[in-house]
This record gives sequence, structure tokens and C-alpha cells, in this order.
Amino acid sequence: MDINPLNTDELEVWWQRSLEGDTDAFHRIHRELFQGLFNYSLKVLQDSELAGDAVQELFIKIWMKRSSIGRIRKVKPYFFTALRRQILNKLRNLRLHDMNIGSMPQPDIDFSPEEIVIRKEEYGSLQGRIVELLNELPQRQKEVIYLHYFEDMDYTQIAEVMGIRYQSVLNLTQKALQKLRSANLLTAFLLYLLAKTP
Repeated sequence: MDINPLNTDELEVWWQRSLEGDTDAFHRIHRELFQGLFNYSLKVLQDSELAGDAVQELFIKIWMKRSSIGRIRKVKPYFFTALRRQILNKLRNLRLHDMNIGSMPQPDIDFSPEEIVIRKEEYGSLQGRIVELLNELPQRQKEVIYLHYFEDMDYTQIAEVMGIRYQSVLNLTQKALQKLRSANLLTAFLLYLLAKTP
């Protein structure tokens, strides 16, 4: 499931206008991306106030530095990449100051039952098992699944956000789906995805 091309084009146009100082265009980017960025931030930080602050800080920082950033061809992945880097840097700094933040070299995403709502009655009882299995995946597999299936990013964009090779994204996705298949949960997960698609 890739990002809608029209949406991508609109984001690029809005960013170009932002470079020219158009605050309304930047507010449009904010409205379009905020919820997805907040959800991602919340997955990593596990605190809604910290997550909201991180995203708002990101938008302020990008607005202030927009001239030096210049043209962005893939706006959504750029914002996710910048947010990921900002959060991980903040977590490392907190660790350095002995504030009991555990070691977190990679974001550790947890899925909730609310995100896996399966409308087909015959598969609805599998919701809990799917959530449990997704949460047992290694951190990088969980992040790839989240960005691809819940934030609609393609593999190239995910590679950019996570700072890994395209082939690594494919491998991580295949390993995660194989675990679902081995547990006989892949069909139910795919049904969820079909129900989620507008």
C-alpha cells in the first residue's frame, strides 16, 4: 500500500510554498502529517504528552530551518526520518543523564487491539492472537510492519526513514509475514488490511 501519488504531490507543493514563507501551506502539511507522526512517536515514547511535544518540536524545528533544508521530494518520509532521529537522540541524551531510560537502540513499537479490528466474524476471535504475535516480533520487524501497513509507506520510503537498505526492508517484512503465516494468522491479518483500505 503506497502513499497516494496525488497526496505526495500536494505535500511537495505545500513544502515548496513553505520555503517561500507561506505559513498556510505549512499548516496544511501539519494537518496532513501530524496524526501519523504523533502515533509513531507515541509507539516509541509510550507517553502521549512526550509524543505530542516531540512532534510539535519537530514542526517548529523544520519551519525554522526550512531555508537550509531546501527542496524535499518525499515530504512524508523526510518528516518521519527527522522525527525518528530526534526521538532517538533525545533518548540517548536522557540515558547519558542517568534518568533511567532503558537502552533503546531501535524504536520498540507495541500494537494494540484497537489497531487490529477484524470485521469478519469468523476471524474476529483471532484479533488478540495477531496483536500478541505482532508484539513478539523483533523491534525492526515491528517498525517495518507499522510503517508499511499502518502508515502506508512503500519500502523505499521505509528504508529512508529507518536508515537501512531497501533489501533489508524486504527481508524484515518477509520474516514478519512468515511468522504470521506459521501461526496461521496471515489470512486474518490480510483481511484486516482489506477492511482498513478505504
